[in-house]
Amino acid sequence: MRLNIRFAGAGGQGVIRSSILLAKAYGLGEDMNVTQTQSYGPEARGGACKAEVVVSDEDIDYMKIDDVDVFIAYNQTGYDKYCDDLEEKDLVVINSTLVETNNSNHYKVPATKIAEEMGNPLAVNMVMLGALTKLLPNLRYQKVIDVIKEEFDDSIVKGNIEAFDRGYSYMEEKEAMNGEPPESL
Repeated sequence: MRLNIRFAGAGGQGVIRSSILLAKAYGLGEDMNVTQTQSYGPEARGGACKAEVVVSDEDIDYMKIDDVDVFIAYNQTGYDKYCDDLEEKDLVVINSTLVETNNSNHYKVPATKIAEEMGNPLAVNMVMLGALTKLLPNLRYQKVIDVIKEEFDDSIVKGNIEAFDRGYSYMEEKEAMNGEPPESL
C-alpha cells in the first residue's frame, strides 16, 4: 500500500505542522514507512504553502507525489491550485469555511468555524487533522493523540487535543448520518 497525501493552504494555517503530525503518527505509531516534504513562499504568513506525506508498507524509493490519493485544502487558493490534479477516486477533505466547491464527493469540514467557536482560531489544522484521521486507513485515533501530546507544550496540548477531537467527532457524525463509512483507499 502506498498512500500519497497532499496538504495545501497558506503559511500560518498549520499546514506543515499537521502534515508532520500525520507522518509521525503513521511512521512511529503505525510502523509504516513515511516521508514528509514541504514547500512555501517567502512570506512568513499568508503565502502559498504545500506539504506532502507518503505512507507505505514497503520501502519508499521516490518521495515526491505525482499522483495524489488524499488531498486536504485549508483555503480556496490551495484548493484552486491543485484541484485540477484530482481524480474522482481521490479522497478530498476541505475546510468548507474557506473553500467553496460544487463537488459533492468532497468531505466538507467547517474547520475555521469550529476552531473559532472553540475560542481557538489557531487550531484549524487540528480540526482538519481530526477529520482526516477518521477517514484514513491504518491510522488509529490514539496514535495521533500520542503524537500531539509529544509535540506540543503542556500549555497548549489540551486545546489541540480538543480541536482534534472536534474534527474527528464531526466526521464521525457525518459518517453516521450517511449510514456508511467512506470508501477505503
